[in-house]
Amino acid sequence: MTWSEDSLSAPEQARARVQAQTAQARALAHDAARMATDVRTTTATRTSVGREVRVSATAGGRVNRVDLSASAMDLDAATLSRIITETVREAQRDAADTALRTMTESLGDSSELVATTRRRIEEEYAGPTTGRLDA
Repeated sequence: MTWSEDSLSAPEQARARVQAQTAQARALAHDAARMATDVRTTTATRTSVGREVRVSATAGGRVNRVDLSASAMDLDAATLSRIITETVREAQRDAADTALRTMTESLGDSSELVATTRRRIEEEYAGPTTGRLDA
């Protein structure tokens, strides 16, 4: 190959590299948007240990639904309030943990965003959860 041929192929090779990088960036942006939607729409449902309360919540903390069984009406107000609060917290934590797993699968465990999200979840929901995971 002559110097002239080299100088003509260099721009083509550069253009091919830029096109490949652009395609890769588009694919990554698409994956990131899909992951963000998955994380935003992640929900979990928890039922209290005694089955008096069932809560559905999102990873962002939104409570979608709270159902009380007939046996919940037999509880005093303080006990029922405590059970509702605990079950809401557990549903929110379950959803956040599921969202974190989705992020980890997409970004990798070494991602700074995953590490930051993991720390925020641990700070927000410090301590173990109790009860039973339904979905």
